[in-house]
Amino acid sequence: MGEPGAPPCSSHHGVIGVCFRAMKRLLLLIPFAVLLAGCGGTSGGTGSPNQGHLGETAGVIGNKVTIILQDFTVTPAKLKLPKPGTYTFELHNEGAQTHSLEIEGNGVEKKGPQITFGQKGSFTVDLKKAGKYEMYCPVDSHKSLGMTGTITIG
Repeated sequence: MGEPGAPPCSSHHGVIGVCFRAMKRLLLLIPFAVLLAGCGGTSGGTGSPNQGHLGETAGVIGNKVTIILQDFTVTPAKLKLPKPGTYTFELHNEGAQTHSLEIEGNGVEKKGPQITFGQKGSFTVDLKKAGKYEMYCPVDSHKSLGMTGTITIG
């Protein structure tokens, strides 16, 4: 860039030429750094598609079903429960919008609480029959924006 030991913007080589080249190289690195910062693959950087950004993991443990709500997704979108029974659905909102969850099918229509970003809420549903149930966010037009999923029992 200049003489060994000379400052990068030494007046010997002209401030504009040398400093401009150094600044240009630095500016070329910024988009690369931003791209790397955005990489992570799945939620939370854990490699699991059911891992939320706030530390919770979506899925089923016994009769507790953990659901992550985001703008505009339900995780997991496909849920398989082993048998009919009473299940507690724990909702975690990671979206900027207010969300909820409603479950419909086989004579069931049950709605959970509305929660805002970072909140959690729960509700209990008696799913008495094997088969398919629909789950979706009933807030505003979130369902039509793709915030849906299915529950299959048995």
